Amino acid sequence: MQRMAIFYVVMMLAVTGLTSCASSPRSTTPQRPDEGQVFIYLACSQESAVDITFTISGMSFLTNQGEWIDVALERRIDSAELTEQQLKLSEFYLPAGRYERMKWTVSEAKVKRAGKTFSLAVAAPGEEDVLDIEFVVFRRESLTLFVDWDLEASVADKYLFKPRITARKQGIEITRLLVYVTNSGSDCVTVIDRQQDWVVGTIAVGRSPMGVATSPDQTKVYVANFGSNSISVIDKAAMRVIKTISNFGYSPAELAFSGDGRWLYATNPNSDNVSVIDTASDVVIQRIEVGQRPTGIAFDPDRNKVYVANRASHSVSIIDAETYTVEDAVTVGLNPSAVAIYEDRLYVANSGSNNISFIELPSYVVVETIPVGQRPLWVQTGLSRRIYVANGDNNEVAFIYASMGEVTRHISVGDLPSQMGVDPVRRKLYVVNRLSEDLSVIDLVRNKVKTVIQVGTKPYGIALIEE
Repeated sequence: MQRMAIFYVVMMLAVTGLTSCASSPRSTTPQRPDEGQVFIYLACSQESAVDITFTISGMSFLTNQGEWIDVALERRIDSAELTEQQLKLSEFYLPAGRYERMKWTVSEAKVKRAGKTFSLAVAAPGEEDVLDIEFVVFRRESLTLFVDWDLEASVADKYLFKPRITARKQGIEITRLLVYVTNSGSDCVTVIDRQQDWVVGTIAVGRSPMGVATSPDQTKVYVANFGSNSISVIDKAAMRVIKTISNFGYSPAELAFSGDGRWLYATNPNSDNVSVIDTASDVVIQRIEVGQRPTGIAFDPDRNKVYVANRASHSVSIIDAETYTVEDAVTVGLNPSAVAIYEDRLYVANSGSNNISFIELPSYVVVETIPVGQRPLWVQTGLSRRIYVANGDNNEVAFIYASMGEVTRHISVGDLPSQMGVDPVRRKLYVVNRLSEDLSVIDLVRNKVKTVIQVGTKPYGIALIEE
């Protein structure tokens, strides 16, 4: 176990160039092969004139065999934190099987009325309320439970706290507009409904998932599992993995589709090449040698080219998608980590030199370099001729006006922002914050953070289903 932890840290340092990692007191690794992963989210459907806080000191689940399984948990809940958003209570593992009931152990509770705070009595051990909820945990699969808390009905006789909650499990009937976020520390993908900006489910994939991409027909989601040298193929309608591409032999990091969806390209930082996958057969048909530590990748449908950011070579490789050959390499700033295409320019985030290189297409000449912030990890094309840059060390997103070539705005987000995705219809920018383990949702009309969505451990990649 200790060797696995050391391997994981070294692996992430090599790929992302991070100098530190967030530590987590909870275990996200299954202890036995017959366990499944469970996430619990708490929400409150109504506003209240009072503010209630309480501490959960344990949680238990009843199997259909009559055995209670205890889950270690110590979490303080404040109703003020639940205004129009979800709170991730915990993620843990349970033995595979059927479950029928759930109960919480509450150690203390308080209520605030008219500016004064009063302590509430809580149920004694063995007298907790039991909630009926039937669900099945499958081995090596992921499941999310959603709990709704009724504040007004949770205080009895003015002094007794008995949390009134209802619960449901995630369903497979989800067909709304979705966002997929890989969680490299939880080995799963969080699924978000971007109409409400709420988590609607989780899907277990391989080890240390990183890059993610949706097929052009929007029916499948491909996830690069860096730690298990594979790519998981998720069926959007079924909300589960239907296939694993495992003939890699390398650790894939980032993904990009060809315009017609026939080819999937995966960067392999540990082997300095790019894999080409035939999506009709899900077989690797070619490996293209590029620069050192390739990470970011983008496909150019207008020119039938693939652009690859080589982190350790400080360059961008230009691949001819027809011949599978590198026809040029452009020197950029230090440690390029991401690329994005907008009109006739390729934008490159240079995380080591704190700037963005503008490469003119198709001459492949760097025509401009502008400073943006500390350690830009991702670059994203956006709305109204804007380019968005995630500055990891500044915990902010910089807005660049493309025609002017200058930064026009900075918006603060979570800790260590990296990959981003744009919802052009609802005019929102989703920002993955690796260390704070959440997504910042920026309203692009008001230019401010609208809400924050809590996801799994060490989130990394993001992909949106297009309309």
